[in-house]
Amino acid sequence: MSKAHSDIRCGGWAAAICSAAALAVPWSQVLAGKTIQERRAADAQGEVEIVNVSGTVEIDGWDRNEVEVTGTAGDNVERVDVTGEGNRTSIHVVSRSVRSWGSDGEARLVVHVPSRSAVTATLVSADCKVSGVLGDLKLQAVSGSLKGDAGGDVHASTVSGDVRLTARAAKAIEVKTISGDIQLSGGGGEVDITTVSGSARIELAQVSRSRLKSISGDITAALALAPDGQIESESVSGSISLKFAGEPSGDFDVQSFSGDIKNCFGPKPAESRYGPGSRLEFKNGDGHARVRINTKSGDVRLCVNGMNSAHAATLSMAQNTRVGMMVPYVY
Repeated sequence: MSKAHSDIRCGGWAAAICSAAALAVPWSQVLAGKTIQERRAADAQGEVEIVNVSGTVEIDGWDRNEVEVTGTAGDNVERVDVTGEGNRTSIHVVSRSVRSWGSDGEARLVVHVPSRSAVTATLVSADCKVSGVLGDLKLQAVSGSLKGDAGGDVHASTVSGDVRLTARAAKAIEVKTISGDIQLSGGGGEVDITTVSGSARIELAQVSRSRLKSISGDITAALALAPDGQIESESVSGSISLKFAGEPSGDFDVQSFSGDIKNCFGPKPAESRYGPGSRLEFKNGDGHARVRINTKSGDVRLCVNGMNSAHAATLSMAQNTRVGMMVPYVY
């Protein structure tokens, strides 16, 4: 074998070995991400805006008057801009306009903000977690989950993703999902919950006005009702269960086209004489609160925390003897 022929063969073997070695390298090392480390002075009670297309965002409140952004970004992320104007700080993840095959466009960020900041996060395909933020939150995601603790009012929405939030000091809460479940522990005041395809489990303090709506999914809520509070709840295909912290006082109007109505502190519902469905309309106590519930295909349950079935039966019999206090309505 000639020397030239031997060199060609060695070169061929070397190329093959190099190719195999390259394939053996972990994909995470091939697409090693850039390290993000940015810091900027910020107002102690200012506004922070975060925009990320893909990845994760973790937002933590701290006691410094500055915003810090750390994390990693894939090779298709051109840069992470951290800018400020007045009392507003903006964090924008900027992706390359042309994306190569196999490129990584995720940015995984940890954002520290002054704890009393008001935070707005707009995400496309990214999960968000919040902790230690005392200001108001506005969180929006197309495909991603939203979770964590909030110290102020909350407005959260997802197209495809779950929402799991605790906001016990909030006076106004709005949570909407298209395809995702909602799990919320919140304060009182005004509460607006909407889910198109997903269940909602809610624990609230005393509410003054609450709107609970589901297209396809169950709603379960534990709450207290203000003396002049209002609750409006409806479901197209799903059950609605309300458990009150104490016996509520006010007007009740409950109806279900195709489902059962169970009430543990008042009269029993009457079935329609002319078709499916049932309705229960009554007044409990002397309060001015109003509760309106309507389901097309789903059960309705009303109860009081700690009230067992025996107590409920005895109370119901006693209440039905009060003329003019509780009157079942048949339509």
